[in-house]
Amino acid sequence: MKKGNQLIPRLKAKDPQAFEELVDLYGDRVYNLALKILHNPSDAEDVFQETFTAVYEKIHTFNERADLFTWIYRIATNFALMKLRKAKKETVTESNLESYEDQAEFPVHLPGSYPDQVVLDEELQQELNRALDRIPEIYRTVFVLRDLENLSTAETAEILNITESNVKVRLRRARLFLRDELCRYFERCKEEQGNGHK
Repeated sequence: MKKGNQLIPRLKAKDPQAFEELVDLYGDRVYNLALKILHNPSDAEDVFQETFTAVYEKIHTFNERADLFTWIYRIATNFALMKLRKAKKETVTESNLESYEDQAEFPVHLPGSYPDQVVLDEELQQELNRALDRIPEIYRTVFVLRDLENLSTAETAEILNITESNVKVRLRRARLFLRDELCRYFERCKEEQGNGHK
């Protein structure tokens, strides 16, 4: 049994120490998940607070045969999505991304780097975040859960309440769009470097 699930009887008994242990166990991951979706520390902190408040209030409804971590991640994702819908930053439509299905055989990997591994270069990370801000939430959240949080296809499907095949389709489209966006970024960098040497 996973460590979080071992806490369930005490959580349902409203044991304060159990909730402290739960926050210690999953708090950082919930905050980081929200930050990856929202790109705003204040909003991520709100999601953190809202998630664990909801867990405290709703733990009596939790089915103990399910996985507690997945349940908490679903709650956090839903709160983050509600904030996204209010902000409505995206500029790329779902139909735009559907066109990427025709390119599914194209190589997804960037030369020397791939979006979910881009963590060291701050400027490149910001470029990835800007690209993520432009795509509809259904693609952004799948990419964050699968490629940034390294969850399985099954876990992602359960959290988002969609089929595994839908996860795969949305992830493919998101990766291809982000690949193209970051390739444009690399091209701009090369041009700027070339102009700088003239």
